[in-house]
Amino acid sequence: MKYAYWVIFAVCMVAYAGSLDGSFHYDDEHSIEKNLHIRDLGNVDDFFVDPAMFSWDPGKAMYRPVLLVSYALNYAWGEYEVTGYHVVNILIHGLNACLVWWLVVLLTERRDVALWAGLLFALHPICSEPVNYISSRSESLAALFYMVAMGLFVKGHARGNSVAVYASWGALALGLLTKSTVITLPAVVLVCDYLLISGRHWPTMRAAFPKRHLPYWAIALSYVLIIRGNEFLTRSLDHRVRDAWTQSLTQIKAFSYYIKLLLWPTDLNVEHQFFEQKDLGEPALIGAVLFLGSFLGLLYYLFRKRWELSLFLHLWGLLVLVPTMVIPLNVLVNERRIYLSCAAFCIGLALVLRSNWLQRRRFGAVDLGKILGAVIIVGYAGLIQMRNPVWKNESTLWQDSVAKSPLMPRSHLYLGNTYKDAALNADDSQAALEHWRQAAASYEQVMELKSDNELALRALNNLGGVYWHLGNLDVEPFTDLSEAEDAYRRAVKLNPNYADAWVNVASMVRTRALTQKDPEQQKKLLQEARDLYKKALQLAPNHAAAYANLGVIFHDLGEYENSKEAYRYTLLLNPRDAQSLKNMGNLFADLGQQDVRAGRDGRENLLQAQQHLRKAIQITVERQVRAQAEQSLKAVEQLLQMVQ
Repeated sequence: MKYAYWVIFAVCMVAYAGSLDGSFHYDDEHSIEKNLHIRDLGNVDDFFVDPAMFSWDPGKAMYRPVLLVSYALNYAWGEYEVTGYHVVNILIHGLNACLVWWLVVLLTERRDVALWAGLLFALHPICSEPVNYISSRSESLAALFYMVAMGLFVKGHARGNSVAVYASWGALALGLLTKSTVITLPAVVLVCDYLLISGRHWPTMRAAFPKRHLPYWAIALSYVLIIRGNEFLTRSLDHRVRDAWTQSLTQIKAFSYYIKLLLWPTDLNVEHQFFEQKDLGEPALIGAVLFLGSFLGLLYYLFRKRWELSLFLHLWGLLVLVPTMVIPLNVLVNERRIYLSCAAFCIGLALVLRSNWLQRRRFGAVDLGKILGAVIIVGYAGLIQMRNPVWKNESTLWQDSVAKSPLMPRSHLYLGNTYKDAALNADDSQAALEHWRQAAASYEQVMELKSDNELALRALNNLGGVYWHLGNLDVEPFTDLSEAEDAYRRAVKLNPNYADAWVNVASMVRTRALTQKDPEQQKKLLQEARDLYKKALQLAPNHAAAYANLGVIFHDLGEYENSKEAYRYTLLLNPRDAQSLKNMGNLFADLGQQDVRAGRDGRENLLQAQQHLRKAIQITVERQVRAQAEQSLKAVEQLLQMVQ
């Protein structure tokens, strides 16, 4: 079909049009929403030097400069208008589907197979996570450079195009600077050359290796030296989350799980119910070992039969998984890791659908392969339309995950966070109370399950927040704030380096300070709270909540310039923090009132107060914050009328 790639691209756009109004999710918070570095295109040079630019949290540093450039361009285009980020993700996936078409044309010169492969990849439900989840752009963007480099390698060496060869090297470099899993490309093009270009002729391979392959390995080695020099590699290796034995057994089981997801992509989930494997005797592992043995046997059979393209596709799909199988990661399995493997799978499936055997079996004018292909494509499209709404917001995402993975603590933790946010934004007090109780139940569930230390710690800290709000509401049995403070104290005892918990302990100290009638005792407690906020900032220098609360403390202590600076930095970190906008407005209002009482012109401070309060009202969804800001704004505007 002429212009088949436009058909593939258009199908992809239509399939994912419903995802444009989805929200940010999960890791998007630290790498995009709170990441100061992407808000200035002047930082682009630093992206290629400092892994800490990847996140507001230095503990989550990663070396992915090209990915950060894409985020920075998105921010320059529309700041945090999430639709723009989704548009880019959809475009990248559409281009990748077209690259699958291109690769098939290069490898087989069969445009009919290429069309089916491109359509299958465009619509395979496994791809719905890299499209809907903004941070998963790392996978799809890396895959784009990966397939460009592979295609240019084939075009360059099979057809003698030296420009394509040089461009292939550049695509490899860009891929590595997007995500380190592209490190497998030199091995994949070596296999491609051996099976599909050199025809298994070792003398030709040996003679061609320095010119054809050495540059790829040199680029990969250079990348390893770079990430070792900037300490990204050493930090990753030093923080292993499980031992090599457990990792090996777990990923043997994961391999068969991934194959199942490719073949039968239903019950997709942001957090699959999948556990570490430590015992050789468990039935699930025995089955996985037998399956892996069968897969290796299939590879040998394909090798002996000289079914070169099929063998290459199997090896390609396997090799791209090696980095995540070797390096222990916090999440045991996820769908985005098999994005490139899915491309290989879809090419193989297209070859089967357009095989001579299926083409000879006809129903009227249509062969069986086309009928099966149409059924599969319609099924894939239906699954995507079911999956897109799940990614609409955090609530729908984690409710879906808990329903499918009730034993996974991470799902309960994030679902609890959605209930907490719903409680803060509820217009009705009874609805808010119900959301607080649901949040508490979710956090308690995290601690009841066999959670790792980090998840249990976060749940305990968040549970303290729930107790605090219930205590303020005077809800039985939380008629005071002792339960909340106890939870926070337990959290900092478990991990003295946990900044969030120190922020909450400091807030509890401030709360006690405000109940003191003795001015000296109140001042002493406020100073203690101030020092605790500063301690949190030593642990997490870009902690917006710590700065926001520090601004409140400085305001309480009458240190107005310090308060102003703390709020300014808070709003630099989080420009849409309505609470801090309101607090900054109140600070300027106080300064304006002081000016008026002293007989000075307070208009400048009052106008600043008006500006901040109006913005807080405009962006907040919290009923209480809006009501307080409206009340303050009314008082400020009355003062402005007096000083005119």
